[in-house]
Amino acid sequence: MFFGFTEEEKMIQRSVRDMLREHCTTEHVRKFMEQPRVSRELQGLIAQQGLLGILDPNGTQEEGGKGVLNAVLIAQEAGRALLPFPLLENMVGLYALKTCKQHGELIDAVESGQKLLSIAWGEVDARAYREGDQFVLSGTLKEIPFAEDVDAIIASVPVAGMGNTPQDEETVIVIDAKDPGVSVRNRKSMDETYPLYEISLNRYTFTTKAIVKGLGMGVGHKLMEKLKQLGALLISSEMVGGAERALYEAVEYTKQRKQFGTEIARFQALKHMAADMFLLVESAKAAVEYAGWAVDSDSEDADLSVSIAKSYASDAATQVTGDAIQMHGGIGFTWENDMHLFFKRARRSASVLGDAYAHREKIARYTLDPIKAEVLA
Repeated sequence: MFFGFTEEEKMIQRSVRDMLREHCTTEHVRKFMEQPRVSRELQGLIAQQGLLGILDPNGTQEEGGKGVLNAVLIAQEAGRALLPFPLLENMVGLYALKTCKQHGELIDAVESGQKLLSIAWGEVDARAYREGDQFVLSGTLKEIPFAEDVDAIIASVPVAGMGNTPQDEETVIVIDAKDPGVSVRNRKSMDETYPLYEISLNRYTFTTKAIVKGLGMGVGHKLMEKLKQLGALLISSEMVGGAERALYEAVEYTKQRKQFGTEIARFQALKHMAADMFLLVESAKAAVEYAGWAVDSDSEDADLSVSIAKSYASDAATQVTGDAIQMHGGIGFTWENDMHLFFKRARRSASVLGDAYAHREKIARYTLDPIKAEVLA
């Protein structure tokens, strides 16, 4: 079986790379860090290329799959450019909305670039109760990317009485981020290229029209697990793209920097370091690409493959971006040098949707008892 990318997939990747090379330089990224508001021009360009709705839960292999491999390549380019935009959240969020038929209007608005989505990946300390023909939700949602700029947030919240366990009560809903019952607070995370927020909900009301796919009874939990699987895969791909660029820029720097009358790229110690970094990047890339194929084809080892990709890419990206700083020497530790931006992005991404330790524990469960691991998952 051929596991390479098709010419069409490579063309999409090149198109995205060219667009971001022009419209998302490190100067654009640093400007965002000073004024952290999403560029509407960039949002429009991404929408025009049809990137946001690339994932399709109803896609079949005969039709070219669910678009996961395309999304993997797009995410890789986003990581390479340090894209300060909730691309991952919008791709995965639209995937969720397309699992049911009542969110067509919102889907069209997001795909056309008129609205933005985010997803509550982090801890959910909130609970909803039914009051008449509506539901009332109070509590907090943590680590919401770009919450200040988005129009809607997708979250999985427990709805009282909709299941026998808190897990069964989970229901995926669309929260109106501009509602008076929603307040936003910046968490001031280390990675200023991808701001995280905490959302406080004070008697936020919603109806069944805001529910995605189904009300409780395990439906919401199953859907959210799928969204987290896709999220972990795509953020792994982002880390690969960022690590690869950091490696190449570090190597290019060693070809220019001279010490003792010669380029430091000639020093054997740096050659060995660069070779080790290259091995980490390529191995992470292989793990992510296989996991993308496994998810797209609904392979039975999809969950395991994503955990392998996320755990390996997390360690690889952190190591490579850290070594890239070292290869730059003293200038690598300065604010003016861009290497710290890649390192911070890698550190944040490595901790999102399960760090390396959590995913290795999952891998161990699969290895020791595959049947039980599937039940726990």
